[in-house]
Amino acid sequence: MGLMTSLYTGVSGLSANGLALSIIGDNIANVNTTGFKKSRAVFGDIMSHAMGGAAAFQMGRGAMLLAVQQLFIQGTLEITGNPLDMAIEGDGFFIVRDEAGAPFYTRAGQFSLNKDGYIVNQDGLQLQGFLLQQGGVKGDINVAAINSPPRATSEIDIAANLDSRTSPRDRFIIDSTNNTIRVDGTDHTLTPGTYTGAELADALRDILHGISEDTIVTYDAAGTEDRFHITAGEADLNIEFAHGSTTAEHMLGFISRDILLAANGGVATSNYDAVGFDPGDAVDTSDFSTSITVFDSLGNSHMINIFFRKTAEAAGGNEWHWYAVIPSDSSATGQTQIGAQGSLTFDATGALQVDPAPEYNSFNFVRGVVQNQQIAFDFGRSIAEAGAGLDGTTQFGAPSSVLFQSQDGFTAGNLLNLVVDHDGRMSGIFTNGQVIGIADVALARFTAPTELTKMGSNLFAESADSGGPIIGAAGTGGRGSIFASSLEGSNVDLADEFIKMIAAQRGFQASTRVITTADSMLAELMGILR
Repeated sequence: MGLMTSLYTGVSGLSANGLALSIIGDNIANVNTTGFKKSRAVFGDIMSHAMGGAAAFQMGRGAMLLAVQQLFIQGTLEITGNPLDMAIEGDGFFIVRDEAGAPFYTRAGQFSLNKDGYIVNQDGLQLQGFLLQQGGVKGDINVAAINSPPRATSEIDIAANLDSRTSPRDRFIIDSTNNTIRVDGTDHTLTPGTYTGAELADALRDILHGISEDTIVTYDAAGTEDRFHITAGEADLNIEFAHGSTTAEHMLGFISRDILLAANGGVATSNYDAVGFDPGDAVDTSDFSTSITVFDSLGNSHMINIFFRKTAEAAGGNEWHWYAVIPSDSSATGQTQIGAQGSLTFDATGALQVDPAPEYNSFNFVRGVVQNQQIAFDFGRSIAEAGAGLDGTTQFGAPSSVLFQSQDGFTAGNLLNLVVDHDGRMSGIFTNGQVIGIADVALARFTAPTELTKMGSNLFAESADSGGPIIGAAGTGGRGSIFASSLEGSNVDLADEFIKMIAAQRGFQASTRVITTADSMLAELMGILR
């Protein structure tokens, strides 16, 4: 009978609208849940039977809840300031894994570091990523054992102005074949062979008197070192050498040069050595200097001093020599050493014309580090990128000064902070200033995300209807971008939910009226018996 059917129809309306109210209540309850995706009730009508088989006589028997559909609408991003908070703008889910290795998927990016160095969510599930230190394999992101190893300095870039008004110092240079002396740019042949100190003094007098008649060369074997003393005009040079030296190169070279040559297997690596510069009296035998910190193979820092000495002046341009000096407390031998030396040639406009590689290059530091460390020196580097608008080292009529200097070494560093970019690249900022990539945060995309199984705690699990996860980096394959220091809020719209709640309430009330009306009609029918 139709009246009895209407009772069941009303009951179906009560059930359907009651369930809808539960869904609305769940949405409203999670209005402040990070990454929450609201649901909506999907209703369908219930067919009872058709009278006569014609469409006009099809009769319904109420409503039922067909499905509860997740709505993966983008939530609003909130800036938090926590670098491990992450939000996805676009499609995709973070992948987390429990202790048993089971994967779960979430839009809630509230992550932190646990005591073991893993990136975890609030339930302790470990965030998954492509580990850059392990060839890009996917796994748990752990930063506990990551550090920044040291890098030995291999290049120094310097841009300076060397004052062109500086008077050149007398030059006195010998080459490694022991038979040429260069004075003021002119080579003079010295007979090859071995010498006593007195014999070499006589040979020097013969050569130097031809240049300047007032040149005086004296030889003194007193004290702990043998010594030549040379005066020529304003020039006044004291050249010391070890007792027992027999070649002109050893007698006229630096005391420290023997050490440098020994480090290179006894083979001379320089073409000329300007002995007018004394590393033991560097300030008085140079015209300008600068200092820079370099690093050895173990990341120890050492301050080396670079001295500049003007050695020639001509109408077409000037020449300077430079010397990189290792202080005695950093030297492997405990003595002041010349680590490298070279020359710079400028044209008449003050522009650097020649910046050759160092004539020898061998840095030997203390504390058991790799010896014979090679450091390239570049004085012609463009410093436009540094904002000064000048190119390399110059020689203008202005006070000598350093415009720019840098080196490429650094000490070991510990992890200081973590940052994540839009592509999901998680990098570590270390105490030595280095930024090293650690992992690319993995995102999973599903063909049918609305069919994922809700697991609670903002987690989803794969279902048979959702399809398998398509995993990759952020910003690829349709996956969204990652915003660090941000969280995605719930996509619940309270105004919309209140309207739906009113509609569910009215639907529920109307269904009760159907039941009470049908009951009243049945009561009237029962009254016929009286």
